[in-house]
Amino acid sequence: MANFIADRFNLLPRKRQAHFVFLLFFVLSEYLNVGMLHNALFVFCLLLAAPVVAADWPQWLGPNRDGHADDKIVAPAGDGDFKELWKYTVGVGWATPVISDGRLIIHHRVGADERIDCLDSKTGELLWKRSFVSNYRDRFGMEEGPRSTPTIADGKVFTHGPQGLLSCHDLKTGKPVWTVDLAKRFGSPQGFFGRCSSPLVLGKRVIVDVGGRIDGKDAGVAAFDLNSGKLAWSSTKETNDYSSPQGMQVGKRSCALFFTRGGFTGVDAQTGRPLFFEAFRSPIDASVNAATPMVIGDQVFLTSCYDVGAAVWRLAEGNGGGSPKLLWKKGGALDAHYATPVHRDGFLYGFHGRQERGPELRCVDLSDGTVKWTSGRMAAGSLLCSDDKLVVVTEDGELLLVEASPKAYKVLHRQQVVGFGARAAPSIANGFLYVRDKRRLSCFSLK
Repeated sequence: MANFIADRFNLLPRKRQAHFVFLLFFVLSEYLNVGMLHNALFVFCLLLAAPVVAADWPQWLGPNRDGHADDKIVAPAGDGDFKELWKYTVGVGWATPVISDGRLIIHHRVGADERIDCLDSKTGELLWKRSFVSNYRDRFGMEEGPRSTPTIADGKVFTHGPQGLLSCHDLKTGKPVWTVDLAKRFGSPQGFFGRCSSPLVLGKRVIVDVGGRIDGKDAGVAAFDLNSGKLAWSSTKETNDYSSPQGMQVGKRSCALFFTRGGFTGVDAQTGRPLFFEAFRSPIDASVNAATPMVIGDQVFLTSCYDVGAAVWRLAEGNGGGSPKLLWKKGGALDAHYATPVHRDGFLYGFHGRQERGPELRCVDLSDGTVKWTSGRMAAGSLLCSDDKLVVVTEDGELLLVEASPKAYKVLHRQQVVGFGARAAPSIANGFLYVRDKRRLSCFSLK
């Protein structure tokens, strides 16, 4: 428990660490004697005085799966730019680079081969690579590389390719550990653009959106043993879509949340027992749900295009096993097509509108969906939040640093970082920005 608290404390921004310490001091003062209180305060002051260590980026949307980085970013002075440290040739795909223990994993496709490359995250040196022939063929002429982002956990790399191969490799050596063909075993449908669910690791389970059946039973979502790949459970009859699963602790229950083809789905992460389903989908068949459910305290935010809109539910311990409580639902506020928004201090930031029409970057009040500002139409892209700044990378390969404030849309820095076709979300780890397009992966120093 102590290690868990310390880990969570160190993930907090410095300002929130201070708030936490003083709140804890106030609470403890009600229960502890003076001597014990002084000792407790001393320990937490040591924590507060400890240096802030930037974190790795081991999975989709970062260490906490919320699009937040711990790095403090200062915009370059004058006409200066962030310095490119190295670049590495890659193939097609939209997988975000992930980083852990000084190693970077990039999942991509070169010709007919799907590849998993492991690089030194500081130098770009190739440490190992694994490749296999991919049988995926896109029905709409899109790129045929991986859509989902790998996950690094427990010294292993978990990948999920567009053809439905869920694989596990050793992080240090690249040695294959196990592979499950979801398409063959579960009949996982290809859908419009292939499988896109980025693996979620909760405890000793690897959880993905499958959308199939096995042995006559529903397998809309499924979990596999971390070490063996053995099926732990399968659940729900929901069809898979393009969102990735999210974890949430509701009281004593660990929940896995999904934005499936039909809507908002929750299951018990340990057993797979269905907890709830909230219909939330477009009346248009040619549509996708792509944004990941956003967990914000005891609330969950979902958003989609195609006349779906956005909504916030509350999942409290009392209703964690039943229906979530809808707080608000609104169309035209923050209707995200592909990119998952980010949250900061009660406000949501994200792209609103269809990717092909030129969306807008917006700030929306989490409490009621009120739009605070909009950028006007721009190239579609992805975004993260680091400290008090939004890190936006457009599909045109342009980096924008935007002030994460509800007051106004304010761009602090612009820089061309890669070429056209940068559909993969960026990642930030240990003071470095990693961004890719169809041809190269680049590393920039943020220090």
